[in-house]
Amino acid sequence: MATIATNTVEPSLPPLHPFRPLFFCAALAASLGMLAWGMFLQFGWLPSAALANPYYWHAHIMLYGFGSALVGGFLLTASANWTGIATTTRRGLWLLTATWVIARLLLLTPLPFWLGALFDVGYLFGLVFLVGRVLWLSRNKRNAFLILILLFFTGLDIAFYAGVLAGSGVVPTRALVGTVDLLMVLMLAIGGRVIPFFTGRKLAGHTMWMNKYLIWAVNGGGALVLLCDLGGAGTRHPPVLGGLMLAVAALVLVRLIGWRGWRAWRDPMLWALHLGYLWLAIGLAIRGLALVGVYSVTELNTLHGITVGALGTLSLGMMVRVAQGHSGVPIRANATLAIMFVLPSVAAILRLASSQATGWVWAAAAWFVAYIVYLAVIGPLLIRGRVTATAA
Repeated sequence: MATIATNTVEPSLPPLHPFRPLFFCAALAASLGMLAWGMFLQFGWLPSAALANPYYWHAHIMLYGFGSALVGGFLLTASANWTGIATTTRRGLWLLTATWVIARLLLLTPLPFWLGALFDVGYLFGLVFLVGRVLWLSRNKRNAFLILILLFFTGLDIAFYAGVLAGSGVVPTRALVGTVDLLMVLMLAIGGRVIPFFTGRKLAGHTMWMNKYLIWAVNGGGALVLLCDLGGAGTRHPPVLGGLMLAVAALVLVRLIGWRGWRAWRDPMLWALHLGYLWLAIGLAIRGLALVGVYSVTELNTLHGITVGALGTLSLGMMVRVAQGHSGVPIRANATLAIMFVLPSVAAILRLASSQATGWVWAAAAWFVAYIVYLAVIGPLLIRGRVTATAA
């Protein structure tokens, strides 16, 4: 008797893949956090009694709400793939996710500020332990740098909270700018690995130009930007730091051109990643031009090329790819997802081009729609079990 393959959802317990709850949390933080920010800009209302400075609240929910859930979901899943060792148990995963959720909720209440900070930092230390454990057990030296990045990420969050509690106007800002630089370094390093890999695997006969010295220069240049920013070079020697950023931007662009990503224009799952990496070059160039004095704008306003354009696009591209790949469905994008991939670029352009709150609201709206689309289209893959083929 002939058999017919049907798609069913495994009736077992929900998958253990760490990206499932954490990517869902990341998209919620990105969408609802931006909605709250847009409402503040439009109506002067913000649901935060803990952070009186609305700009601090906005930056922190994006970098340590959205960003930490995104980084956690990606690294916990990737390190398990790299090492063949499960990064956590089912109970540990939900405890980690609950810690993240509790931190976000506490930071919206009038309860003592340190309570939310305690859970927030606790979540980050949990990531350090879980990722560090499997890398140590497997002796995976190639990815050991990720532990340093996670520790740096945690340290900057602690510095932010300490600065806010101390009433400092310098320390929290420098910690947030440093966090942007750190995420940039992570995108340069990880993106530099996966983007050419995915491109070469998908495009038949595709050749790319890659040079190990250029890779070291790009990654090392990004790390040097981070260290200089943390050291206050943007305040003491802005033209020097600006020149460094322009040099790194040029190197990133050369590396990107070597991948010949324009051949992927028919595949949104590929061109979205190349577009996100392009925004790293654009974001660095914009920051550098401002610091050398080509135009007058604060450094904080120049960060959105990296935070919105690069992080927004690369995160969506990878969150779709990981969710589809681990759910047993084809890795591809329909027209809705293709539009979603473009929206962070629209948001970045609107935000960088406008110095008024009205333009910021439209930028926030474009970002909000992008992550609502992600939740609507990809959210079901995060919630349900892996789709498998069974005989009927």
